[in-house]
Amino acid sequence: MLITIEQLRSRVEDDCPGLVADLQALTGRYGPEEAKAWENSLGKLSEVFQAPSFQPLHLYFGSRGNLALEYQLPASSSWCDVVLLGAHDEKPSVVVLELKDWITRSDMPGRYEGLIERQGSQELHPSDQVRGYTEYCRRFHSAVANHGAAVHGCVLFTRDRWAEAYSRAPNHELAARFPLFTVAPDDVQRRFPKFFESRLTSPDEPFANAFANGRYRQSRGFVAQIGAQILSPKAEVFELLDNQRKAFALCRSIVKDTFLTTESAAPPKKVILIKGPPGSGKSVIAARLWASLVTDRNLPDGDVVFTTTSLSQNSNWSSLFRRTTGVEAASGVIRKATSYSPITTQRLGQLRSRHGAEFLADAEVWRENLATLKALGEPCRDGACENQNLVSIVDEAHALINPEDSRGRGNFGFVTTLGPQAYHIIRSSILTVFLLDLLQGFRERENTSIDDLRKWSRELAAGELEEISLEGTQFRCAGSAEFVTWLESVLGGAEAGANKALARLWNPVLAPPIPKGAIVPSSAKVLESVRELEVAEAAGAYRVNAPPIAVPIGRSRMDVRIFDNPEQLEAALRQRQVEGNSVRLLSSYSRKWKTKGAANPHALGPSLMDFHERYEVNGQKRVWSRVWNFVPRGGDYTWYVVAHPAGRIAQDPLCEVGCPYAVRGFDYDYVGILWLNDLMWRGNRWRVDPMAVEESGVKDLAAAARREFRREQDGPATSELLQSVVQAYRILFTRALKGAYIWIPDAETRAHLVSSLG
Repeated sequence: MLITIEQLRSRVEDDCPGLVADLQALTGRYGPEEAKAWENSLGKLSEVFQAPSFQPLHLYFGSRGNLALEYQLPASSSWCDVVLLGAHDEKPSVVVLELKDWITRSDMPGRYEGLIERQGSQELHPSDQVRGYTEYCRRFHSAVANHGAAVHGCVLFTRDRWAEAYSRAPNHELAARFPLFTVAPDDVQRRFPKFFESRLTSPDEPFANAFANGRYRQSRGFVAQIGAQILSPKAEVFELLDNQRKAFALCRSIVKDTFLTTESAAPPKKVILIKGPPGSGKSVIAARLWASLVTDRNLPDGDVVFTTTSLSQNSNWSSLFRRTTGVEAASGVIRKATSYSPITTQRLGQLRSRHGAEFLADAEVWRENLATLKALGEPCRDGACENQNLVSIVDEAHALINPEDSRGRGNFGFVTTLGPQAYHIIRSSILTVFLLDLLQGFRERENTSIDDLRKWSRELAAGELEEISLEGTQFRCAGSAEFVTWLESVLGGAEAGANKALARLWNPVLAPPIPKGAIVPSSAKVLESVRELEVAEAAGAYRVNAPPIAVPIGRSRMDVRIFDNPEQLEAALRQRQVEGNSVRLLSSYSRKWKTKGAANPHALGPSLMDFHERYEVNGQKRVWSRVWNFVPRGGDYTWYVVAHPAGRIAQDPLCEVGCPYAVRGFDYDYVGILWLNDLMWRGNRWRVDPMAVEESGVKDLAAAARREFRREQDGPATSELLQSVVQAYRILFTRALKGAYIWIPDAETRAHLVSSLG
């Protein structure tokens, strides 16, 4: 609904219930609470827009009604509360207005720019929220680009008259760019209208309509700027080596065949699958490939989209792109996998209000549901139209959801009854690149298989899947593929003797000595394997007149140690930190997230923290406590992963414990792993304790396994849960670049791992 402010104020004054009814019909959000929220918000807006200069300007009413006037940014999950549209000095102009129904009088300046302290918690500053919306519009909104429109933003507090704390350091510059207003008379009558005098002063209905119908569109010049910085030699984190370079070259050759050498009228659809174990460099290839494409002037026009499959990955990649390039809007190139679904969940609610609650309700007939939408003439959402995206690069594709399996059905941010995420990514992209390691998918809903990708590639006329393997490549774990082989053997349930034999290939403690009396030339090379040593010894090439010394096996070693208690583990990690290494504590989901939602979990008493571990030192009982990775209100996992400057972990990287979900796809020099009571070695095999599995992503599976546990029997649920927990530990161990330090309180599990290490 696009109306002028004059029409809005007239209807609020003369027929507010009728206006609310129209809006509820538009949004599909009914009920007395929604109606009351509309009436309150509309009344406040009518009050602040009383100045004559506002009357001819246009307002956009979006497709939700839980606040006031909401506009969904194209191909995004973000919503602007209010968007004012018009012109200034004959140039189209946009003002994004964020509404906050907050009591602000007791709020304090935040610890870092972009944060505000509310009720003891560090929250996102509203001006920073507006900054994100405006930058996104400037760089990725088709109407803004086509009309050369200016984009501005501000904040309106509709419930209080005091907001001085929001404009003080460290947010003074931010608040100057995106100012804050209240309902105080001086703001309403003077400051607020004055802000618009140089930004938005006259109507521009053609532009307003164009904006309301705008689409996501990348500015090739802008994204090329981001890509160039990722390709820069200074961005060492994105450098490619060995098999990565081969995979990259193969991808580029397919890109060339798809877009640059084809003689057909339209480029053919293609799907590429890059698969490899943890640490094989899939994410680096994804970023490098994206950067190379957006800087390629020979590529046709179109969006080249970097796609993530989870909230954690989305926030971490967005932060990484911003930090690497220094460009605030760089995160706009990151798209969520949920955005490829043909319609939003909100739109489905509107359609069900019209066609009945069971409309498009059965996921088993998702193809029929798609056909029904098409027959109705329902348009696809922006970013999800047929072949709309030139290239979609999907990192961590093992987390994609397939609702053909009942475990892939639920409230996951997209309409699951319209089919699998991967299907729609392929459908809406000319070239799709999936990067995955199926063994890193540990949640029930992460259920897309390679066979699924092959099937959908053929079904959508993309032909056979182009598969590229990174097997044998290893950039974490001290570069030791042998360590990963050992880890797979241990977690696969092999007996300790077999594991110890594999440990000889990377464990310096087990490296064979040079026999006394051997002669070693001064130019002796570093041996690559135990077998190479044996061959050299047999040929008499290595003889020394000295006591036995360890022969270096391989180019580098993985530093793995088991500690008696968590304080020893922590002390060792702190020593590595002093030496200049990055360090983190990690654990699987064997402890409840009791502190979730706490404003300041670090201020809680030890007994209230998530980890409250008891142990003994020389007969003395002790306790070691920590909290899970802190996610502030309105924040994300980047606080833990990259140590946000305002977070406690920036000062102490060992003050929190990270979970597999938060750190999947990222790494640190040394990790400390708390191997607790969810996975234990009993007799000659691994056993899972379903009572100790707290991961919400496998809650149904854990519940079924608990029922089997109470009946004192192992069943299919217990077996599947065991594999899920094993995969979580695999993720934790493969986050390390140099070393993994471990504490295992369970004696039998500890003894098995000690034996497996030798």
